Amino acid sequence: MTAGDTASVPRIDPARSACVLIGVDTYESLPDLRSVRRNVEDLDRALGDPGIWGVPDDRRWVVPNPRTPGELTGPIREAVEKAEDTILVYYAGHGLLELDDELHLALPASKHGWGETSLAFSVLRGLLLEARGSVKRRVVVLDCCYSGKALGEMDGEETVPRRRQIEIEGSYVLTSTTERERAHAPLLKTHTAFTGALLDILQQGDPGHGERETLTLNQIYRLLKDSFAIRQPPLPAPQAQDQNGVGDLPFIRNCPRPANHVPIPSRWSRLRLLLAGAGILLTGAGLGVGTTLGWERHASQPRDFPGSCGSQDRAVLLDVSDRLDESGTNEYNGTAIEQLSALALTGEGTEAIAVRDQGGTHVFRLTLGREAPHTLRPEVRHQPRTLYTPEGRDFPKFDGEGLVIERDGRTILVSEERGPSIRRFRLSDGRQLGEPLPLPKVFRPPPAPGGRADGTRNLESLTATPDGKHLFAGMEGPLLGDDGKSGAHRVRIQSYRGESGSHYTPSIQYGYPTDQGYYLTELIAVDDTRLLALERGYMNGLGSGVRVYKVDLDGATNVDGQILDTGHEDRLVDKELLFDLASCPPGDLKKRQGQPNPLMENVEGMALGPPITGTYRGRRALYLVADNNSRPRYQSTRIYSLAVRLP
Repeated sequence: MTAGDTASVPRIDPARSACVLIGVDTYESLPDLRSVRRNVEDLDRALGDPGIWGVPDDRRWVVPNPRTPGELTGPIREAVEKAEDTILVYYAGHGLLELDDELHLALPASKHGWGETSLAFSVLRGLLLEARGSVKRRVVVLDCCYSGKALGEMDGEETVPRRRQIEIEGSYVLTSTTERERAHAPLLKTHTAFTGALLDILQQGDPGHGERETLTLNQIYRLLKDSFAIRQPPLPAPQAQDQNGVGDLPFIRNCPRPANHVPIPSRWSRLRLLLAGAGILLTGAGLGVGTTLGWERHASQPRDFPGSCGSQDRAVLLDVSDRLDESGTNEYNGTAIEQLSALALTGEGTEAIAVRDQGGTHVFRLTLGREAPHTLRPEVRHQPRTLYTPEGRDFPKFDGEGLVIERDGRTILVSEERGPSIRRFRLSDGRQLGEPLPLPKVFRPPPAPGGRADGTRNLESLTATPDGKHLFAGMEGPLLGDDGKSGAHRVRIQSYRGESGSHYTPSIQYGYPTDQGYYLTELIAVDDTRLLALERGYMNGLGSGVRVYKVDLDGATNVDGQILDTGHEDRLVDKELLFDLASCPPGDLKKRQGQPNPLMENVEGMALGPPITGTYRGRRALYLVADNNSRPRYQSTRIYSLAVRLP
């Protein structure tokens, strides 16, 4: 059908259509798929954008991490009742081929080989075929491994001359792969390969054919194939099946005008909106979405805080503030408030202390806001304190990275990277008290005798148990000889025993495994056997990655004097993901240079607050702080607050 032909054919009507977007990003037995959540969010926003398709808010359903088949199919049944023109269903997650050689859509608890733990595509097919009497067209989009198995599953409808395509029922299936290929979800990418390309087309249209006012599903499919054909290395080619001419109906607007656009922060949001409005079913294999359990209608406006950071509902992002970058609050009596690398709560309401690294030896006392953690309004109200040697002299070089406020509130412990060292300071005048705490020889960089540490990724984190009887000091990077696999690192955590404000002696040394491309940046002691660990990574073009893990030290091996090379995984502590900051809602934050995800920043510090009352009762407040590296034009001195669920 030519452009002239489509001009006389009615467009798929978004006002009379409905779409259901399903994403599974978190799994108990299968690898997590962190990019799936952004797939669904950005696609929902795109499909709801009047400049792209324009499906109303009450006709779009977002289904993140459905735990049971009923949680997945329930929203589809409701959408079918509402749709009169087209029903569009999108799935992104793991696709499994079970013993019956049938495509199964994975759920969070699915296990390969246990077909009863996932949803057979035939069940979804039957549900959509039952809808033939109430909707004219059904569109399915699958972004998952082996999704090509769905092609042909929607057969059984009489093929009729194209001139009658508007009056009859039909279907369109678009898949990310063939029936024997795996889908592609690049590590640290915002979206999966297939959905990312689809979002680009929805947002940018077909610039090579600007005379077209609309694009059809078949035209979108051809653009996808062309996009994948030039990729290096080659990726699986998308597949499509058109029944009764649905693929030739005018669908979305081509090259939507910016004036018509609702702000769309990412490709995932754009695609989510487009699919919801068209009523197309997208199926995705090998992908998953990390959002709250259950399903919900998703509004087209940008999401505000609070918002869940993953399907397990372990963390909720309450607020984010860049206020310390604003004129009038970014300095105090001429001292710049920047390069904050550690944060600790004083125990007096929402007051906290932060340490500056590299650019000076300042300690800032600040308040996080009267309504923190629900609403952040950070402000420095006191003259910053400078840290001095025991003799009252300036340190020639000092790189403060970790911070502990001791129980009497009069002294602090600060770990610094350049030494490295752990020193005690009196808050009243900033002077060092006594000698630094003893450190293992291997924590020092060469040429110090026995030193095996990296001078630039050294002693980064410090925390104390609530009773002050245990300290934990963490290295950011591995020691010489402690080799991990494929960019993952094995780093050391040194524990101490003693009394707050008094002496500490070294105790057990632990081995901690970081994720690929990540380093250990901060620790929080929940008690003497449980920690929270903050991992951070950065890659040019992909931005920062920030993850917080729960760490269990109970029964862990003392690795003092041992090498943590490959083959000794049993020497490492156990960890479990609490949340990935990239899975939290981005809101309307300003995107900084080098951060494709506007939520992400150079997070270095973390502080655990008291139990929260009200809506998030039973959770603890958790605060994060980002170091701007004295580059306020490109990085932010940002503070985050979250409500986290701990055992």
